[in-house]
Amino acid sequence: MLHHNIARLGLLLAGTALASGTAMAQEAAPAAPRQAPADDTGIADIVVYGQHRSAGESAQKVPIAITAVDARLLRDANTVDITSLGSLAPNVQTPTVGTTPGFPNFSIRGIGVNSSIRSVDPAVNIIQDGMVLVYQAGSLASTFDLEGVEILRGPQGVLFGRNATGGAISLRTRKPRAAFQLLADVSYGNFNSLDANASIEGRLGSDAVLGKLAVLYRRTDGYITNTNKGIFVAAPGNPTGAPIVHPTGQIGGLDELTIKPTFTFNISDGTELTLFTQYQRYNDNASSPRNFIPTTGAAVPLQTVYGFTPTAGKYETNLVDDGYLRLREWHAIGEMVNTIGTAKLTTIAAYRHVSFDSTVNLAGGPFTLFFFPDNQEDNEQYSFESRLNLPFAQDRVELTAGVYYVNSKINVLENRQQAGGAASPLTFIFTRGTFNQQTEAMAGFANIDWHVTDRLTFSAGGRYSSEKKDFTGAPLTTCIGQNFTNCPQVFTAQSKRWTDFSPRAVANFQAAEHVLLYASYTQGFRSGNFNSRVTNAAGFLPADPETVNSYELGMKGDFLDRTLRVNISGFREDYKDIQQVLTANIPGSGPVQTLINAASARIMGVEMEVTMQPTPAFQVEANFGYTDAKFQTFTVPIPGVADPTTLAFGRIPKYTVTIAANYHLTLPGLAGKLNARLAYDWRSSFYSDLQNTPELRQQAYGLLNANLNYDVGKWSLGIFARNLANVEYLDVGGRNLAYDRWGGQPRTFGVRATLKID
Repeated sequence: MLHHNIARLGLLLAGTALASGTAMAQEAAPAAPRQAPADDTGIADIVVYGQHRSAGESAQKVPIAITAVDARLLRDANTVDITSLGSLAPNVQTPTVGTTPGFPNFSIRGIGVNSSIRSVDPAVNIIQDGMVLVYQAGSLASTFDLEGVEILRGPQGVLFGRNATGGAISLRTRKPRAAFQLLADVSYGNFNSLDANASIEGRLGSDAVLGKLAVLYRRTDGYITNTNKGIFVAAPGNPTGAPIVHPTGQIGGLDELTIKPTFTFNISDGTELTLFTQYQRYNDNASSPRNFIPTTGAAVPLQTVYGFTPTAGKYETNLVDDGYLRLREWHAIGEMVNTIGTAKLTTIAAYRHVSFDSTVNLAGGPFTLFFFPDNQEDNEQYSFESRLNLPFAQDRVELTAGVYYVNSKINVLENRQQAGGAASPLTFIFTRGTFNQQTEAMAGFANIDWHVTDRLTFSAGGRYSSEKKDFTGAPLTTCIGQNFTNCPQVFTAQSKRWTDFSPRAVANFQAAEHVLLYASYTQGFRSGNFNSRVTNAAGFLPADPETVNSYELGMKGDFLDRTLRVNISGFREDYKDIQQVLTANIPGSGPVQTLINAASARIMGVEMEVTMQPTPAFQVEANFGYTDAKFQTFTVPIPGVADPTTLAFGRIPKYTVTIAANYHLTLPGLAGKLNARLAYDWRSSFYSDLQNTPELRQQAYGLLNANLNYDVGKWSLGIFARNLANVEYLDVGGRNLAYDRWGGQPRTFGVRATLKID
């Protein structure tokens, strides 16, 4: 199998070379994306690539809502992986699904996915070095070795990889430089947490070949304390009422190794090839649900059938088995850039393979009530993108045009082990479902920027997309024997293709040297999807695509000699044919739970990002987001809800606020510099589910984080703390056999040392 994969990658890279020609130059990010103003005072700019122009641009000159995060901020904010990015941008949520580690449920401006169904595409694309990650499991990349991150808010319907209705998060790996450099970073904290990474880079024989090897190792005992706490009484599922005793201690631990070799080949003055490669081994305790009893709400089987009432405290649980996760991922991405006169042609060919095996506990508690044991998943994808940047008409017009192709294959085996409940509480029901899906997507896109004057620019573009999905699945079916023996499976095969044209139009006006005004219209498209997790084959009917029409007004400005930066945007999004998992009447089958186009909505909001630098040593950053999301129509009823249009969007806070203060102090008599950061991240309340179950509501909460470093010579020594007040919060809540909380992280703290040798 491996040699076939290598052969495919070789063909893709060969295609890259043919498409790119014989002359090439660098288009990707330079080694230092943060740029100081020309007079070396005021707030620095960050170079971004969100418009796929022939060269990077200052984020302040880009007429789209984009938050640029450079390597320095990633370090100062003590980010670990991309789930830490949500606090750095307004109206952005970056939690996991909760029940399955390593599976994101990101949302931007209220549009996202609240599910772990593997056959469903995300609404927010994660893009690593130009490669769109089609299969989301295992996509929570570490922020180590990144040069920068771009968070693009709003639908990305033209320029960025696959179409996305919510937005995109683009990660850029730091390219090797010619000069020798060694970086090493080690931190150790409570919960026996170790995070160590290092990189070495420089010439490999000559300036024509540059190389970098970056390695990360992370481990922790886990942030949840497993206890034997709780009240047991006699019940049908535990006739004696005797306590269930199991080992205690920390759970949710992980062990991760990531290796990233990166090479740059300077083939000629106009030719450069960069090869990004990565291998990741990720072992984790799969899930750590925390049972709780709400002050209101119906009793659940954990109490009534099994006689257990949880009494665990903050970030504690009583869990008989926390399962496991075994992830193996590797990828290779080849990027070529040609300079042919004033034109540049960029071509990216990529291959990725992921294996993802897990056992997940969905009910929690000291009884084995609802397990997904020994599930197996496998994915491989290969993609190709080639785009041309061509200025003409004396640089008054710039064309960006290209083609995109991706092919992704997913194979999933899902096992479920569930206690029999009130009818037979001491027996188990074993259920199995299987599916495989091949996604083939292709697109052509073009965008023209017309600089009418030195201040006024009009942009217009569009993307034509064609996506085909071949789906073969067997619904979740009860096995006749125990322990998944004699499991009858009847497979259904379906195939469907969807096409779409997504337009884009932008007008921007440079009102002053450092003030940009813009207005834009963008359409986004999320492909039709099959629901792989059904109990009736009739539920395999696909949902058609959902679309978003987004209207935005914005201003980006630097004031007071560039010591005050204010970026403001207001938006309205018309969200149509929203895909939801609901029970619907399928002709010939009656009520069936499936994925359908259930609703439409109107989303309005405001975003503000402010940076103040009253002195060169002191800087304050703040962002504010407001999202008002309202359903307008629902095509199917929701049990227990008289008017579904009154429901709030699940897992979407109306308000997000982050304030951070950064202080850089040179101490008298000392050679080094003291750098301090204090940040407060606040989220308003939200519901965990579409039904707005009151018991699953997360109240408003705020997290206080701190970081203190002393930089001297080649060394940086520091201390850090996250969630200083030890606030308990959740990413998602659930109610089935029990009430559960998933996600959240208690107070963590530690020490950090960094060494840089040039």
